[in-house]
Amino acid sequence: MRLEIGRALAREQSGDPGMLLASCTFARALRAVGLLRSGVPGFVICVVPRGYRTEEYEAAAFAMLKTKRDDWGDQQIKVRLANPPRKKGVPHRRVSIFDLKGLEVLVARDIGEVPKDVRFAATAIVRVERPTPGHVNAARRLSGRAPFSREVAALLAAKPQNALLAAILQPNSVEGRIDELDDLNRESSGPGLFELPGYEELKPWARRLSADVARWRSGKLSWSLVTRGALISGPPGTGKTLFASALANALGFKLISATVGRWQAAGHLDDTLAAMQKSFRDADDGVGAVLFIDEFDSIGRRSARPGHHNDHYWQIVLNDFLSLLTNLGDGVVVVGATNFPEWIDPAILRAGRLENHFELTLPDRTSRAGILKHHAGDAISLDSLSGIAEDLEGASGADLERLVRDARGTARGEDRDLELRDIIDRLPERKRRTAEQQLRLAVHEAGHALVALALGYATSATIEIRDSFDPNATEFLGGLASYTVVPDYLPTETSLRNRIAVSYAGMAAEAAVFGDRSLGSGGIVGSDVEHATSIARRMIGSYGLGKTPIFLGTPGDLGNAPLPERQEAEVTQMLSDEWERVRAMLAGELERLLDLAAEVVANQSVRIERGGIAKAA
Repeated sequence: MRLEIGRALAREQSGDPGMLLASCTFARALRAVGLLRSGVPGFVICVVPRGYRTEEYEAAAFAMLKTKRDDWGDQQIKVRLANPPRKKGVPHRRVSIFDLKGLEVLVARDIGEVPKDVRFAATAIVRVERPTPGHVNAARRLSGRAPFSREVAALLAAKPQNALLAAILQPNSVEGRIDELDDLNRESSGPGLFELPGYEELKPWARRLSADVARWRSGKLSWSLVTRGALISGPPGTGKTLFASALANALGFKLISATVGRWQAAGHLDDTLAAMQKSFRDADDGVGAVLFIDEFDSIGRRSARPGHHNDHYWQIVLNDFLSLLTNLGDGVVVVGATNFPEWIDPAILRAGRLENHFELTLPDRTSRAGILKHHAGDAISLDSLSGIAEDLEGASGADLERLVRDARGTARGEDRDLELRDIIDRLPERKRRTAEQQLRLAVHEAGHALVALALGYATSATIEIRDSFDPNATEFLGGLASYTVVPDYLPTETSLRNRIAVSYAGMAAEAAVFGDRSLGSGGIVGSDVEHATSIARRMIGSYGLGKTPIFLGTPGDLGNAPLPERQEAEVTQMLSDEWERVRAMLAGELERLLDLAAEVVANQSVRIERGGIAKAA
């Protein structure tokens, strides 16, 4: 191995400041360990600075070896990348101990890319540092531009690779414009998270993260001690994307947005993996980034029952994803977003990866008023908007933003400032429920509450119904029963069956009172019927609580799919038994059920306690 760099080589690279900087820093690292011009046999592993591309170092190594890339003699090639980019139609091949023939320089983004046996076989592992101020000014001069002052060159040397190259190529002075370079890698538009209303469940975690990022920046905290991954779940319209953008702004990080769907749309398997790797590479520059991955449930999972269609494809994608996630460098916060958290492989959610899980819901009345105020600005008081927020139940953050935006458009059309009446005029027309519909809602929720208290599932319950709704809302609440649940740290077969009974109680109450059932108990994931069915399937297929104890997979592996025929028959029988049990319970409590439902209709909200009486909430 004989590497060298001189004036002639520097002149050849003067048109490419990135390659020149790579050559200078690489040569400096080799000189520091006594390998430059040493003629030592073997190969060197070159680990590039965090956040820098490997392409420039690969080209610099070829130039320093005075050799050219030989695509036809891949086995004999002197310079290789530890993890080369994927090429369409060409099998992807990372470096291995079995194909090192002729190798003199191996370039890696991270030492974790290099297998341990290859590391052991290397003559040396050279960690290349960032360019020095002298290197920066050398690239500046050889690009035909005036050098920077020593102070400015030192500041630029600490910047990300793209910002440093932008400064070198800038024909004018960058004195006084250093902050602009920071903005190249930040999400600068939009508010920070702590300026936004809502997200109360996430803000404590985000504040701790923000404090840790400040300590990391000042060198007082290792990044390995920062809790830096989170999964955000919730229905459409709850603000998952806005959260990621606002978090990046609050941290002073850039935002790298990706979706699993876009990765897949890149083409075949190799294209998908290459697109995924690029997203991680874009985020991993050591300066700070929030990597936001939407449609996170589409990443796939390892099946408990091999042989499913496309299992091999998703196994490769998932394994590569886990490797990228595990080997991320400092300053990267990963936020995954999904509507279906139960579909995500548990390996992704384990400690050290996306270990924090937050569930977003549609904003409540207080949050709705705050969101309206945020978009309306100082033109309208919060108190004025609180009454409006009451009539916007079921509206998402995006719905509320559009409402104010449309109201502003009306005001602009009349050449005046926004006024409260502009928002009121844009409010959707609410439909009022009939007396019979309100009674049905009350009976349904009262059934849930009475059975929950009778079976010891809860010590108290609050029943709420709504007498009107917005038919155009993302979703709208008819009724709700919420509980003070009795802790159940070691669920038994009996307590799990009781949960099924509580889930069925609303529908059973409707059947007992009206002799007819509505569709409000089923139809979607998370509904009463789905919840009961899911519990029964887990009991039979995962927990071993069927007639014959058997394990078919974890609850996550089972998902919502039917079990094998024999076990599914047990599930059906269990559900049938609990349905009949809860129907019999409520048939004997008709008078109490109707009295409680009437109280709910009269007050819209009622709280009851086990063994106590109903009270208006």
